[in-house]
Amino acid sequence: MLDQDLISGFRAALAEAVATAFGEADLSALDIRLVETPNPEVGDLGFGCFPLAKLLRRSPKDIAAALAAAIELPAPFREARGVGPYLNLWLDRPAFLAALCRDVLDGERPYGTRPPGELGRIVLEFSSPNTNKPQHLGHIRNNVLGMALARLLEAAGHEVVKVTLVNDRGVHICKSMLAYQRWGDGATPESTGTKGDHFVGDYYVKFCQEAAADESLEEQAKEMLRRWEQGDEEVMALWRTMNGWVERGFDETYRRLGVAFDRVYHESETYRFGRDIALAALGQGHCQRLPDGAVEIDLTADGLDKKILLRRDGTSVYMTQDLGTAVRRFEEWQPEAMFYVVGSEQIYHFKVLFLVLQRFGYAWAEQCRHISYGMVHLPEGKMKSREGKVVDADDLMTEVEAISGQAIREKHPDISADELAARQHEIALGAIKFFLLNVNLEKDITFDPAASVSFEGDTGPYIQYAHTRICGILRKAGPAAGTIASQTRRQPLSPLPRCNANPPHAVPVADFAQLGSDDEVALGRLLMEFPKVVAEAARTRNPARIAGHVLDVARSFTTFYHGHPVIQAASPGLGAARLALCRATAAVLKQGLALLGIEAPEQM
Repeated sequence: MLDQDLISGFRAALAEAVATAFGEADLSALDIRLVETPNPEVGDLGFGCFPLAKLLRRSPKDIAAALAAAIELPAPFREARGVGPYLNLWLDRPAFLAALCRDVLDGERPYGTRPPGELGRIVLEFSSPNTNKPQHLGHIRNNVLGMALARLLEAAGHEVVKVTLVNDRGVHICKSMLAYQRWGDGATPESTGTKGDHFVGDYYVKFCQEAAADESLEEQAKEMLRRWEQGDEEVMALWRTMNGWVERGFDETYRRLGVAFDRVYHESETYRFGRDIALAALGQGHCQRLPDGAVEIDLTADGLDKKILLRRDGTSVYMTQDLGTAVRRFEEWQPEAMFYVVGSEQIYHFKVLFLVLQRFGYAWAEQCRHISYGMVHLPEGKMKSREGKVVDADDLMTEVEAISGQAIREKHPDISADELAARQHEIALGAIKFFLLNVNLEKDITFDPAASVSFEGDTGPYIQYAHTRICGILRKAGPAAGTIASQTRRQPLSPLPRCNANPPHAVPVADFAQLGSDDEVALGRLLMEFPKVVAEAARTRNPARIAGHVLDVARSFTTFYHGHPVIQAASPGLGAARLALCRATAAVLKQGLALLGIEAPEQM
């Protein structure tokens, strides 16, 4: 790719220049970074000579001046000057932009991606809802983050196995079941016209309300859990029925949100295996049995606390279940790493989990990582499931779709109902996902539905609109600019899918010799950097890096478009070259949005 070609070409030229000016030196370990200059008047790119100062025992300023005199630059560089401690570089701008458009549009794979499966396998767990309530806004952040991370890791060359662990057992599940037994009166989701996960969630809220006045309900729920673990058929039948209602509701939410898994695990399938692991570790002396019969592991030597792995009545805790699931998952997939996407409130839990696995002899636990992220709040404060004070995931999507639909109808009053439904869904999901992903993981978020769907500012719809604007330009232009004119050859550009479906006629040749303005080069630099940003976002497991970059691309395109006519360019060759740059921009916007799980519509 062009960014790699620029770096490798500059590295070779730099090594020769250092040898000429200072004598032979080993630059193999040198981290070559070309950075944007603060002002195009002092160059297009710059190389800070600070890493060479210690090696050559000279000041960075002296090094930059000497290298500027000695270096012989490869294409598409044309000039180098020493500017203080920097070696500043000027590009042959037409050659740079022509090479960039070929790089973006003519690659064998989507721009910025590596061959699938080139790197190792990663098991990525996310979502992991409880079957006692519907998913809410916090789950949406988890879901969109998990899917974005999966796409990023795949783009970087990993094989990714997307998994979820459904929390379908435990005393919290029994609370919903007990409430339904007491107050359900035979109702079903079908008889009440209620989505299954909402239906069951209402009974969880009912239990918590009633338990505030009747303390015996808590003990009754624990007794129901004991009966469940003993296989009581009446309890099991109710559990299967209510879990079925909830999971069908989950599936509907997942489809609407664009979430899919390669494997769905259930705690009810792994908790016994985890209990066996804990008992085996007890026999090996890794744990101890307390006087009341509970099994505990002491982690104080590692700066953590003592942790119960089995209750005194023999029932499992969350930690026991996670132990069983982790071991089963590793045996099934043999990954090089396992990542858990779970909120920051579980940081301590995963420290304990990974340490317990290591204590029990599972060396691969060192390759387990907790991808922690901040909480999502409402403007009025923290959500509370027990009190029913949550932003339901389905209701949120419906609300943002309604806001999007209103904006679309104002622009297109004659739009059909089917087209309106499709567009408002694309825009609403783009708004929600971008709002939640354009934030570094550790930060908490206060979600504002109206702000998220704005067509202006740091939003998903703003980027989607930039893409639709380019598609509109290409439709108006008729046949896309089909060739690039350079000093040495003419080479066709492959078409941008869907944005221009008109049949070819006499196609103007893209004459990049007429390009080279500051705005065009600024946009080109951002497009060139996209593969590096994808790799960095995958390495740091931070989709916000992609979100911020595509936002910068959209802004840069807006600046370019307002200052430089495309359809009405001064000559056909210039117009065709700008069309090619537009097409390359649309490709990067579309690919960047796709990595975030966001559609790039052609019309809004």
